[in-house]
Amino acid sequence: MGKGKLTATEETISAIDDLCNKNNLAYVIIGGVANLIYGSGRTTIDIDLVVRFELESILQIYELFLTEFIPIKKEPLQFFKTYFVLPVVHKNLGVKVDVSAALSEFERRAIQRKKRLRYGKVEANICTPEDLILFKLVAHRERDMLDVKDIVSRLSGSLDIGYLRGPARQFVKINRSDILENLNKLL
Repeated sequence: MGKGKLTATEETISAIDDLCNKNNLAYVIIGGVANLIYGSGRTTIDIDLVVRFELESILQIYELFLTEFIPIKKEPLQFFKTYFVLPVVHKNLGVKVDVSAALSEFERRAIQRKKRLRYGKVEANICTPEDLILFKLVAHRERDMLDVKDIVSRLSGSLDIGYLRGPARQFVKINRSDILENLNKLL
């Protein structure tokens, strides 16, 4: 089955999926792309993904992504080693991608819980709506809170509330009680 003409975002998602699968990298797409899949009308201009790898291999991961992408930051390797985020843009398509290292148990669990879903005409590993809600509660920007309200209203009958509360309680231990408080307000 042919994919037909893909958008730049679809082609970039396909390139990410191919790159990660060919190199046995576990990943999950989060952020705006996942938000669109779960029903938000907000447009996104970039792709956010979390990749699982050992920190000792950060140089290899950096070099791997540079086969398809161009770094945005000055001294990008140092930025990646410092902040564990590699902002890049696809070489041919111009789509911005933020590649984040899965450092926390929460991020690793989100990768394990991923779903293979369609975005337009392509398939990729997308976080569950529950994990998307948690990522957005962690980010806690105004637009993220609006997205959470939208996801909860659209999917309220199918969300795993027990799962949501488990990680939210864990964030209390690292002085992020706001995550559990905001989750409870929005449910």
